[in-house]
Amino acid sequence: MNAAGERLQEAIARHRAGDYAAAESGYRAHLQQFPGDPSALHFLGLLRNHQGRNSEGIPLMLAALEADPGYVDAWSNLGIAYFEVRDLERAEKCYRKAIELAPGFANAWVNLARTLRAKDCLEEALHALGRTLELNPWHREAALYYGQLLYGLDRLPQALEFYRNWLDRSPDEPIAQHMLAALGGSGCPSRASDAYVRSTFDDFAESFDRSLQQLQYRAPQLLYEALLRDGVQRDAAPATGVLSGSADLEVLDLGCGTGLCGPLLRPLARHLVGVDLSPKMLSQAAARGVYDQLNCAELTEWLAACDRTFDLAVAADVLCYFGDLDLAFARVRSVLAPDGRFCCSLEAAPEGESGQPFVLRPHGRYQHQLAYLEGSLARSGLRTIRISQSVLRCERKEAVVGYVVVAGVALATGL
Repeated sequence: MNAAGERLQEAIARHRAGDYAAAESGYRAHLQQFPGDPSALHFLGLLRNHQGRNSEGIPLMLAALEADPGYVDAWSNLGIAYFEVRDLERAEKCYRKAIELAPGFANAWVNLARTLRAKDCLEEALHALGRTLELNPWHREAALYYGQLLYGLDRLPQALEFYRNWLDRSPDEPIAQHMLAALGGSGCPSRASDAYVRSTFDDFAESFDRSLQQLQYRAPQLLYEALLRDGVQRDAAPATGVLSGSADLEVLDLGCGTGLCGPLLRPLARHLVGVDLSPKMLSQAAARGVYDQLNCAELTEWLAACDRTFDLAVAADVLCYFGDLDLAFARVRSVLAPDGRFCCSLEAAPEGESGQPFVLRPHGRYQHQLAYLEGSLARSGLRTIRISQSVLRCERKEAVVGYVVVAGVALATGL
């Protein structure tokens, strides 16, 4: 390899190591000597994509393909760039061209599936994912999407068989373990495992907010509205409660995820603390710039070790990964100030459907009976202020109904 080739390879190595400044310098030096080099054009375009500057990366990749129309990786990465700017038609064409040139390119197949799913072409997406898994049975991203699509298409027996087969191949895979239980293929755990929660949300951190927009997700706004309505009063002094307009509160966001509650809670908070089990979700939350502290931990363990108190704690759609609520509620109670408030959302189990206090649904989340929810709050030392029902999101074009809970610290009673 000559000196120019070594320089380009070094720039690519710096790019992969995350040193974008050094990589760009290397790419530009190479292009100054070889202006039409397709590899340098492609990798500089890819660098722009990795920097979130897809509109700048696309022309560079197009230039690379003009120089080398058979450049498979450039077609695939151009598809990713178009997908990121939501030009789904062009993204699909790019992936199909990459597959035409390299029919065994598994990543092009899975990216085609993502694009088809975004276009609501679910059957075609399922076929593309099936082709990916034929090419690479260990392709984890394809397996994740394949199981989700089977659920979305209401093919639950096929989904059950798929998760059994996945678990046979990968006995320690937490997604397969949890979803097999959710579909009735094994015993129901009292809560989702840490490995399942971390893996699920790490896998979807980058696309999480966009996905929730498509699902018309409303939990953060519903919790905020409930706090304004019911968190502003104390029993003895209705107009001067803990949330009576003060911006001087200690606020805890449990299972904060990408921080969707953060901008709503920030105006209330002197200090805003977030806790989540997924490092990649916390990275997205940090980018919002609204939290004073972010902690990567399982919430009940973090609460048990916490040595401070909070005026307000919220948990938006995190307790739907708990079946048994008693421990979580008790530990929230342990960190609340005497006049503190706790607000959370959970999914509602249809009344009378089951004799069980909670049930793990095929989508992987728990739903709770109202009587159990009320009893768990009381057992944990929390006083129910209000429990209302609202639509939290839509899924499979159906409303997901949940509870919005506002609670306070139970008053001590004497003999």
